[in-house]
Amino acid sequence: MRQAPLVRRFLVLTTLVIGCATEPLGSNFVSPDPMVDEDFFHCRIQPEIIAAHRCASGGAGEGGACHSARSALRLEPAGETDPPPACEGDVLVGVPPLSYIQNFERVRFTLRADPFSSPFYRRPLALDSHPREIFSPSSGEADLVIEWLGGR
Repeated sequence: MRQAPLVRRFLVLTTLVIGCATEPLGSNFVSPDPMVDEDFFHCRIQPEIIAAHRCASGGAGEGGACHSARSALRLEPAGETDPPPACEGDVLVGVPPLSYIQNFERVRFTLRADPFSSPFYRRPLALDSHPREIFSPSSGEADLVIEWLGGR
């Protein structure tokens, strides 16, 4: 079976592009996974950021269910009303509510190696696509998120 010249050129070019565009990652490649303090999340981030700013259900007049229905980041609305766990400073000494655990797992997938490029930092500041500014870049809340993400 003979290939048409145009098809043969396409196959050669495709092979060259694919071959040139890839670079071996090595045998010890590890995907960047930002390490964050889970205790700090349960003791500070969930109660002071997510619950305090009604991140799951939305603010007054927003129709509710911001991150429980309309967003790719599905937060547990119960995290806004569940009592915070026992903590000593930023260290968890009790068992967090299930809503806190679920929110930690869901938020973790929005994090980036660079704290300042993380959607969890940028979106509440309205630096990226988000329907409202939750807090300003110079706020204590923004500082707290950066502290948790390891930027300070």
